[in-house]
Amino acid sequence: MFFLKAKQLDIKTGNSWIAVINEVDGHRFDLKAGDELVLNWKNKSTDIIIDLTSSLVKPGEIGFFQDVFSHYKIKNGELIELEIARHPVSLKAIRKKLLGERLTYKEIYSIVSDIVEYRLDEVEIAFFIASAFAHKNFSQKEIYYLTKAMALTGPTFNFGRKVADKHSIGGLPGNRITPIIVGIIGSFNICIPKTSSRAITSAAGTADTFEVLAPVTFKAKEIYNLVKKYNACLVWGGEKIAPADDRIIKVCYRLGIEPYSKMVVSIMAKKVAMGVKYLVLDIPVGKTTKITTYKKAEEIKELFENLAQRFKIKTKVVIHRAKGPIGRGIGPVLEARDILRVLEQKENRPKDLEKKAVELSGELLELIGRARKGEGRALALNSLKNGKALLKIREIIKAQGGDPNITSDKINLSNYKCNFLSTKTGKIIDINNKDLVELCRILGAPFRTQAGVYLDKTIGEKVKKGETLCTLYAPNSNYLNLVKEVIKKLKIFIIK
Repeated sequence: MFFLKAKQLDIKTGNSWIAVINEVDGHRFDLKAGDELVLNWKNKSTDIIIDLTSSLVKPGEIGFFQDVFSHYKIKNGELIELEIARHPVSLKAIRKKLLGERLTYKEIYSIVSDIVEYRLDEVEIAFFIASAFAHKNFSQKEIYYLTKAMALTGPTFNFGRKVADKHSIGGLPGNRITPIIVGIIGSFNICIPKTSSRAITSAAGTADTFEVLAPVTFKAKEIYNLVKKYNACLVWGGEKIAPADDRIIKVCYRLGIEPYSKMVVSIMAKKVAMGVKYLVLDIPVGKTTKITTYKKAEEIKELFENLAQRFKIKTKVVIHRAKGPIGRGIGPVLEARDILRVLEQKENRPKDLEKKAVELSGELLELIGRARKGEGRALALNSLKNGKALLKIREIIKAQGGDPNITSDKINLSNYKCNFLSTKTGKIIDINNKDLVELCRILGAPFRTQAGVYLDKTIGEKVKKGETLCTLYAPNSNYLNLVKEVIKKLKIFIIK
């Protein structure tokens, strides 16, 4: 055991937990580059990999990269206790799983806890993912244990009332129904604390889109206060709720895999953490969506229902055929405009987006017992027609620090735009979702919020040669020039 003073370094790694000590201290304590140390300070503890330097820090100092400093809020000059790391229990559990044995809740909790505390690095997390999810290695009981551990290693919420939620598996461009549903359900004074994700491979996540209207990043206590006062929120789930999930997702993304069982665990862990007791799940199925067959959808439905039963969450899983995008706008700003057009009941609102939001809201109202079987949709639609859903969303926007007077007409679109014209006359029979998303991302979405595509024409509509199929929006002329060449190679619209 030895002590060094903390020093912040102006370097960021993105993920790896790395610290730097002077070569003099390395020799003094018999440490080599790549050794793992345990850090202890203020009743906190984490593992870290060390590198050696002759100049970045002085003898007696330990230099932390910004990732560590910002995560733990370590102060410059703070005294840190260090000791050589021993192999944690979690590594033994991962090794046990790699050999095909079953894990106890205690073992799975140790793995999840060490992921959260950065005692396991990305390589070790990758081995865990492979051991747990490859070839359906986890049993139903182990999936339950993992979900529970992921929920309980972060903040959990008890709002003292019945909590409702809705989740879409994703894979469809647009489909930004969540804010509409939150407005509808919230207008019935039903508690709906919605945590949503940012985009990983899509053109926008719900959090990216709602952030156009209001801030979405809040601490756990702030989320609790929002919901206690307004009975609803629309926030980014982030790394604090089921915090291990964020690191596991990053490793899965780099490996290029997302096992369905892992996806279900990720979703349900956040629902458990938020205290959800009524849940509607939306699973779109189509050749260019995330779930491509009904067989896979049924498997996922079974996983959800099994977990929901264990956690006593009343659940309705809705599987439906999905062909093309839902809504007209693809990209944060354009999707936000679609949402407001539906809530404002504008003549040019996307009717398919409204229809789906009303259907799922109706299912949720019936599940909760607020509406009789078959009457939920009418109640949900009435909330849109009488303006109560819009009032609820405006209340949430104001509560979260946005402008409650924002309207669809006031949404600022990019000035850099161009029209993509049809090369033939006919009827649009299909839209390739994956190519459409790729186009939006090349334009800069979701990180450039004004980037995206507005569908002037969609599936089932007729088009004439030379007529505009879609309008492309970019953050600057460079993106626009690039995409003009790329779009010729993509087959987004199928016209016959």
